[in-house]
Amino acid sequence: MNLKPAPMAPVPWSPRLEAAVRERGATLAGAQPLAGDGSDRRFFRLPGSPTLVLLYHPYAPGEEITENDSYYLIGRHLRGRGTPVPEIHHFCREEGWMLLEDLGDVNLEAAARRLPEPQVRRWYRQALEILVRQQLDGAPGFDPAWCFDTPVVDRPFLLERECGYFVRAFVQAYQGLKVTVEDLAPDFERLLAGALPPGENYFLHRDFQSRNLMIKDGRLRVIDFQGGRLGPLGYDPAALLIDPYVNLNPAWQEELLDYYLDLLAARMALNRESFREQYFYLALCRNLQILGAFGFLTKVKGKDYFARYIPGALRSLERLLAERPGEFPQLEQTVSVILKSPGG
Repeated sequence: MNLKPAPMAPVPWSPRLEAAVRERGATLAGAQPLAGDGSDRRFFRLPGSPTLVLLYHPYAPGEEITENDSYYLIGRHLRGRGTPVPEIHHFCREEGWMLLEDLGDVNLEAAARRLPEPQVRRWYRQALEILVRQQLDGAPGFDPAWCFDTPVVDRPFLLERECGYFVRAFVQAYQGLKVTVEDLAPDFERLLAGALPPGENYFLHRDFQSRNLMIKDGRLRVIDFQGGRLGPLGYDPAALLIDPYVNLNPAWQEELLDYYLDLLAARMALNRESFREQYFYLALCRNLQILGAFGFLTKVKGKDYFARYIPGALRSLERLLAERPGEFPQLEQTVSVILKSPGG
């Protein structure tokens, strides 16, 4: 969530919401709309001492469990397990709103753009320290029934929501190429076999990147955890380190991955070589998902500002494929065609 003022149509506030806001010492008068990124949720900063953030999402996706339910249930769980998520002051399921602790406007992306390198490194190290605790301590007691979408990152999930999404939303819809999932199926089979060898699952945020790490009172806070589920350890660090919003250079990525592995080895038995092998494939999956998301948000949602991050995400994908030349020939060819095109 990129918290900047955004023009939005007025919302008819309910008496129930007005009463809850008053109880917290805040007011709906002068509510300041805040801009999210790819979500349809609406956020408002409410004046008060302290200020509050109103999350308004009356038609949240999901059936028995909605996205709002997942935010509340997973957020409460993570906070109880030591993850620095915002406090949820009030949740009105019937009307689709929540009152949240206000974490301010500065996220890790903004800090990385303006601070000296030593400070940026410290923030990233803190992010990885939070991540390890979140992954390991967030798994015990986590109930997959809290997930509004899917409870686990497994092979069908990665095939449909990462690989297939990349083809449909980016290659076909955004780039206009006549490439199908079937054309890339042999490459995707190799990719998924490497990404999901047999092993234990842990808590997975699935969007652990710089825009979802807010800075308040000298420490990082985690947001947008409602898509959390169970999955492999390597996915979330990959999401942070190949994040196109900051576009860390490969040397930094390697240095920070080593730091993450040191943290992990202090908590559990770890085969670094096996982890790195799986990490490569998970990073490749995440890179495909990023491009699919940017294609969808730009082409379908009309959020053109995401297009500026596509070239960096494409270069990241090209670098990953170059680490294993010939292993993904059809994917390499597709990326080469895109990069040679006028918009590549």
